Amino acid sequence: MCAVSQLDFRQVLDPALYGNGDPATFGLPLDLYDQMRTEMPCVKLQFDHPLLVEEAWCITRHEDISAIDTDGRFLASINIPLVTKFAPVDPVERPGIFCQDGEVHTRRRIELGRALRPAAVKRLEEKFRAIAIELIEQALPKGTFDFIPEIAQPLPARAVGDVLGVPDEDRPQFYKWADSFLSPFDERYADDLMQAFEALIGIWDYGLRVVERKRREPGDDVLTMLADSDASDGEIQGNVATFAAGAADTTKAVLGHVLHSLMRDEEQMAWLRERVEDIPAIAVQELLRCASPVVHKARTATEDYELHGQQIKAGDMVALMMPSGNFDPVVFDSPRSMDLERDPNPHLAFGGGPHKCIGRHIGALEVKIVLEELLRRTRDIRPAGAISYVKGNLTRGVYSLPITVVPI
Repeated sequence: MCAVSQLDFRQVLDPALYGNGDPATFGLPLDLYDQMRTEMPCVKLQFDHPLLVEEAWCITRHEDISAIDTDGRFLASINIPLVTKFAPVDPVERPGIFCQDGEVHTRRRIELGRALRPAAVKRLEEKFRAIAIELIEQALPKGTFDFIPEIAQPLPARAVGDVLGVPDEDRPQFYKWADSFLSPFDERYADDLMQAFEALIGIWDYGLRVVERKRREPGDDVLTMLADSDASDGEIQGNVATFAAGAADTTKAVLGHVLHSLMRDEEQMAWLRERVEDIPAIAVQELLRCASPVVHKARTATEDYELHGQQIKAGDMVALMMPSGNFDPVVFDSPRSMDLERDPNPHLAFGGGPHKCIGRHIGALEVKIVLEELLRRTRDIRPAGAISYVKGNLTRGVYSLPITVVPI
C-alpha cells in the first residue's frame, strides 16, 4: 500500500480519482480507503475546488457510516446533502425526498413509493425482460460492441421510464439532461458548467409540465403519485430531478460495473452461468456491493458529536463514503474478492435508514434480468477494450465498456 499523507486524504472526493479508476480494484481507490479507515476514519477535509464545499468530515468505516446514516441527529434537510455545490436539489428551493427529513420525508416516501413497492415492481418484470431481450438480441449479432450505449443505458431509460411515467417521446431528452447535470466534471457530458446548469433548468421545467399533464391524464406511475400529492412546484422539480438521477445514472453504472467485474473473474462467471435460469438474490446483492454506484452522500450534524477522538460540531457536514464501507474488512471477509455466495451481506450500495434508496428493488431486478438474458444467449463474453469511467464524485458512472460476445 502506498502511503498517503493526511493532507492528501482530500483526494478521496476528487472527481478525477474516480474517472481514472483502476479496473483491478473495481475502479475504486481501495488502498486509500484502507489507509483512511486505519489511520483517520473520521477526518476533516478542506477543499479548494469551486464546485465543492469548503470542508466536510469524511467517514470511511462501515460501522460509522451505518450509525450516522440512521442517526436522527444528522440531517439531509439542512444543507445540500452532497459535497458538491452544484446539485439538482436543495432543502429550501427544491427539496425532493433526497433532502427531506422527518414526517414530510416519510409521507412523501409512502406516496411516491406506491409505484415502487416490491409487488408493483414484480408485475413489471415481464415488461423489463422483454426490453432486455430486445436490446440483447439486437446487439449480439454485432459480435463486438459497447455494452453501455447498446444495453446498459437504454434498458433503464425504457424500463424505469415506465415506472416514472415519462412518455416515450420525452425520454431521449429527459435522460440527456440527466447525464449532463449529473456529470458536471466530465467534459464528455457537459462542455462546461453552464451546459450542466442549462440541463438542470431543463429538467426542472419539464418536471412541472409533465406533472401537470399527469393531473389531466393520470397513470400508475411515480409522476402521477407526485401530481396527486400536495407538493409545491419546487418540491416537484427536486423530486423529478432526483428520480431522473436514480433511474438514469445509477442503474446504468451498476450494469457496467457488474459485467466488467464478472469478465475479470472466470470462476464467479461460471458459477453464475450454472444458475442462469434463476440468479439467486444473494448473488445480485454481492454484485451491488462490488459495483458501489454512489461514492458519497452528506449529512449535517445538528448537535456536537464525538467520533474516534474527533469533535464534529453542530452545523458541520459529514461525507459518508459508501464504497469504503462496502470494502471494510471488519465487516466483509476478503472484501476485494467477489463472492456471489456471500451471506449475510450488509452492503451500503443502497444506503440505510430512512433515506435508503426507494428504487432498490428495481435496480436489483434489472441486474438479475440483464444477466439472465445475456448469459442464456452467450457462450463467452470478453473485454474488447478498456473500461472508461465517468469523472465524478457522486455516482460512479461507466462511460464505455467494449465487449466481444460468442452467441450460443
